[in-house]
Amino acid sequence: MNFDQLKEQWNKEDSDVHIPDTIEQLKESKHPIEKIQKNMKKEFPMQVLAIILIAFFPLQFKFPHSQYIIYYVSYTMMVVISSYYLLGFYKFYKQTELYTGNTKNSLWKIYHELRLNMERYQSFGFLLLPHFLVTIGMVIYNTMKEHGKSLTELTTAHQQGLIIAVLIGTLGLITSIVLWTKYVYGRSAKQLETILNEMEE
Repeated sequence: MNFDQLKEQWNKEDSDVHIPDTIEQLKESKHPIEKIQKNMKKEFPMQVLAIILIAFFPLQFKFPHSQYIIYYVSYTMMVVISSYYLLGFYKFYKQTELYTGNTKNSLWKIYHELRLNMERYQSFGFLLLPHFLVTIGMVIYNTMKEHGKSLTELTTAHQQGLIIAVLIGTLGLITSIVLWTKYVYGRSAKQLETILNEMEE
C-alpha cells in the first residue's frame, strides 16, 4: 500500500484525523532549491571573473609603480578571503545537488546551510570593503597629485566632506549587500521555511 492509499484509508476511518501531504510538500521544496542552484551557477563564475578583473585596477586607474606594492598586498588579502568564501560557496552548491527531496531532515539541513551561507555571503561582502577603501583612497590621492595638490592642503570642510562621503558610501554598500542577499536567496529561504513549518503542523 502506498502513501496516498494509506492516507485515503485513514481519512475514511476517522474524518477528524488528517495526514499532512509531507511527500508532496517535500517535492514542492525542490523548486526553491532549484532556484538557489540556478542563482549560484550564475553568481560563481561572475564572482571569480570580478576578482580577476580587480587585479587590473592599477593599470586601469594608472597608479604609479611605487604604489603597486600597497595595492597588491591589499589585493592578496582579498583573494585569500575570497578563496575561503568561494570554497564554502562551492561546497554548499554540491550539497544542494545531493538533495533528493525524500526526507524532512535533509530539507532542514539544506535550510540551515542556506541560512549559514547567506550570513557568510554578507560577511564576504563586508570583508571586501577595506580593499575598496584602499583603492578609492589611492584614486583620490593620485587625482589630487595630478592637480598639484596634497591631502594636507585640504580644508577642514573638505576633510569633513570626504569623511562623510566615505561613511555614506560604506553604509550604502553594506545596505546593498544585505538587500541583494535577501533578493537573490531570501525568497527561496522563506519558501523552504514555509514548507517546513507546514510539515510541522
